[in-house]
Parts: sequence; C-alpha cells; structure tokens
Amino acid sequence: MRTLKILTTTVFMSCATMIFAQSEEAKAKENSSKETVTKIIRIKGPNGEEKVIKKQEVITKKSKIKLNPGDEDKTNQTAIYEDEEVKVQQSHSSSDTGTYSKISDGKGYRMTFMDKSGNKVSKVRKLSSGYYNVNMGGKDNCLGHFDKDKNFILEKYDSQLDKIITIIYKAN
Repeated sequence: MRTLKILTTTVFMSCATMIFAQSEEAKAKENSSKETVTKIIRIKGPNGEEKVIKKQEVITKKSKIKLNPGDEDKTNQTAIYEDEEVKVQQSHSSSDTGTYSKISDGKGYRMTFMDKSGNKVSKVRKLSSGYYNVNMGGKDNCLGHFDKDKNFILEKYDSQLDKIITIIYKAN
C-alpha cells in the first residue's frame, strides 16, 4: 500500500510539473540590434609624440512588427518590419586628456589641472546648479562639473573663436 501511495504521488507531481511547464508563455523578444563601432586614430607629431584618439559609437536599432495589409483575409499572414527608432551613443577619449587633483579649502576647492601645457592652480567654488565656478586667475573664469566617472569637465568661452571649448580632466 505504501508503494502505491508513493507511486501515485510521484505520477501526480510529474503531471502537474509538465502541465505547469507547458502553460508558461514565452516572453516576446524585443526586435532590436546593438552594434558598437570603435575607431582609433593615431597621430604622430613633429616631435615624435603620439596622440591617440578613441571614438566609440553604440548604435541601437529597434524595429516594429506590423502585419502585411495585403494579407488581411488570409489565415497565414506575413509580417513587415518597419524601422522605429535608431539611437547613437558616442564617447570620445584622447591620450592627451589632462588630470586634476583637488584639496578642500573650506569655501570650495583648490584644484590643480595638469596637462601638456603645464600645471594650472585655480580656485573652484560650487554654484547652486551642480556646476562650479573655476577661477584660473585674472579674468579667466570657466564653468565646470563632475560627470558620473568623476572626470571634471571644464567649459569656457573663447571670444576669438566665438564658441564654447570643453576640456575633460580625469581624476589623479
């Protein structure tokens, strides 16, 4: 009798498991493709210095599935893929990107920006919007902010070129 109980319970559990496994619907997969394009440019200067610029683009394409309008009355209809959305995410990096170090001075920071042209010491004061006023001495004021990777991005206006120049400094 005990063997019959175990056998009946085992058969019942295996049937329930099979029915449950077959009843789950597969989730619809998103019709998207992702492509990463990386370009590395090496430039040699007259002094033999090599500058490496790395540009990376992530291209995401999503398609929309639509039934063919000519197959309305048919049992087996064909699908048409229409382009719905294309996103391009770009990132640039360069070998001559400068570095920075910061020291708190009570009112803000004293930051040292180090790049090929030398070191620049400046006073940095926080503004209310998450940006910082960067005073490099005299009338040389810029705006700066930290990005998610703790890089300090310095933005300044060049009156001769009439445009904003962006310089990225990595944490030292």
